[in-house]
Amino acid sequence: MQFGMYLVDNGLLSTQAFYKALKLQMRSRPPLGTMAIQTRKLTVKQMFVILQEQCDTPNQMFGEIAVRLGYLTNDDLNLLLEEQSRHMAGLRDILVEHNFMPADVIDQQYAAYRRSTRQAEPELELANA
Repeated sequence: MQFGMYLVDNGLLSTQAFYKALKLQMRSRPPLGTMAIQTRKLTVKQMFVILQEQCDTPNQMFGEIAVRLGYLTNDDLNLLLEEQSRHMAGLRDILVEHNFMPADVIDQQYAAYRRSTRQAEPELELANA
């Protein structure tokens, strides 16, 4: 997320393109219910109960409903969310795959971003002292 904001701040990516890329990145995550079934944290029947409940209360997240119904613990949910994040496509891959930016430009800019964050770290340490 920080790198994407760096690209926007430096005029290399529009805010609109960054937003689209983030949406595509979020869609690349495997569904939480599928992961819960694969890891045997939920049964198929439980997943359908949760989905039915989610239809009735669309503002509630799948995981929140699963915990409220007692199908998952908070620890189970946190582990599933961490695993879900690990399986999400990286921003670089999204930007290249959907032709937002060429790979070589992203790589050059990422190196510049890393240099700039390393230079900013001592300043942060002084500010927090």
